This record gives sequence, structure tokens and C-alpha cells, in this order.
Amino acid sequence: MKLAWKDKVKHRYCTWHILKKLLEKVGPVIYKDTEFLEKINRCVWSEDVEPPEFEERWTTVVESHGLSDNEWIKEKYNIRNMWLPAYFRDLFLGGLMRTTSRSESENHFFSNFNNPNLTLVEFWIRFESTMDAQRWTHSKLVAQSKNFFPQLSTPLALEKHASEIFTPTIFGEFQKEVEAACYSCGVGDKVKDKTYPILYTDIIDQVRNKTYKVGFKKDDISVVCTCKKFERHGMLCRHALCVFKDRGIQKVPSDYLLSRWSKLATCQPIVGPNGQ
Repeated sequence: MKLAWKDKVKHRYCTWHILKKLLEKVGPVIYKDTEFLEKINRCVWSEDVEPPEFEERWTTVVESHGLSDNEWIKEKYNIRNMWLPAYFRDLFLGGLMRTTSRSESENHFFSNFNNPNLTLVEFWIRFESTMDAQRWTHSKLVAQSKNFFPQLSTPLALEKHASEIFTPTIFGEFQKEVEAACYSCGVGDKVKDKTYPILYTDIIDQVRNKTYKVGFKKDDISVVCTCKKFERHGMLCRHALCVFKDRGIQKVPSDYLLSRWSKLATCQPIVGPNGQ
């Protein structure tokens, strides 16, 4: 069977590891400059930055610190579409863009039973023991998730519905967005748009001091926001939730309930009826 990996896999470089090399590439004097690091981090890690805005910020930081002729800086800028979040804001990454926790977690997991002096039999015995421990931990977390009844922070039926669907960790993140939608965001102008004929709304985010566009169709309850949080993380943003609240929607639409975040994720079949 031929697998079409070419069309499925989108390779990107690790932003965290690239920035980790800044010390040796720009020198200790510049690297220890707190202002330089703050500007670089704001430039690189901001989830709201579009490519033109990033390029303007990057050029300003590089020129102000005399790094315009630095070959490593120029090289990384030339391949910016391969490692900078601004250039793949529509690419789903499941919220792992800013961390190496997954790889570090795997390294720690395998280091518990593996060392170069083991025989094949010893390796297998240790591997089985470790896998049994991991299965037990997983079963424990599944049980805790099914019996999870969190304290709600708003009277919205939308939040209550999410608490019944999402795992504890994911609901905690969702709840923060709900709170921000209620207390930090407000609905601005509403206009019709060719793509979203029902509603195209300005949402004012007081925390980020920025206005976002949220397109919304009442008929199929589809929504899109210029912050693109759902596209990146698979979770509705505070701006979309603000529109839902304004429209009186009481349940999170099924299109925005990813199975990977739900309490019943492990109960679903991993293959279809045809083995696909």
C-alpha cells in the first residue's frame, strides 16, 4: 500500500531550538541585553503577528542592534517561513508550537528502563513493566476525567456544556477563554460580508488592546476569527465565544468539539469499518 506522505506531512523547524542558538550566534553582550531578548520574543512568539508585521519588527530589532550583516541571522530570515509561527498560523499544531515537552517527555519515559548495557531479554522485560505502568496511569486519568465536575465561573450554558465534553486540562483552557469573552471582550460594529452574509463583527479585546474580525453564519453555526486560534490549537477563541454569547448560543457546535480533547476520545474506534 502506497502512503501519500508528501501531501500529508508539513515539515517545520523547531523555533525553540533555533532561538536557543542565539547566544553563540549574536554574542554574550547582545544576548544579555534584556531589551533585545524581549523584542525578539515578542516578535517571534506573538500569535497575532502576520508576516508583514513580523518582517517590520524583525528588521527594526536586527538593525537597532547592529546585526544586519550577521550571516546566521540572515540565513534564518531567509527560511523564516519554515520556523516562524507568523507564516503558518493556519496550520494545526495542537498547541505544541511553543514547547519541547512532548520530546522531553518521551526521552524521560524511555530513560526509565533503557541503558546501553541491557541484553535484549532485559530490555524487553523492562519495557513491558514500563508500559504496564503507563497503561495504569492512563486508566487512572480516564477515570478521573469521567468523574470531573468543575466549578463554573460564568452562568453561561455554553461553559456548562463544555465542562461535560472536554477533559479537565482542556476545559481549564476553554474556561479561561470563556471568562475573557465575558469580561475582557466586547462586540463592536456588525456588518454584512460576502463570505459571511449573516454577520461580520468587530470584537474588541481589551487585554490585548486589539480589534478582531469574527465571521459568523447563523444557519450552520460556522465561525472564523482573525486570531486563528481554532486553526492552530483546535479550540475556540474568546472572540468567537463572545459572538456566541451575543447570539445566545448555548452549546459548543459539534464542528468545534475535536474528539482528541473529549472525555470519550479513548472510547472511539481508531479504524473505520473498512479498516481505514
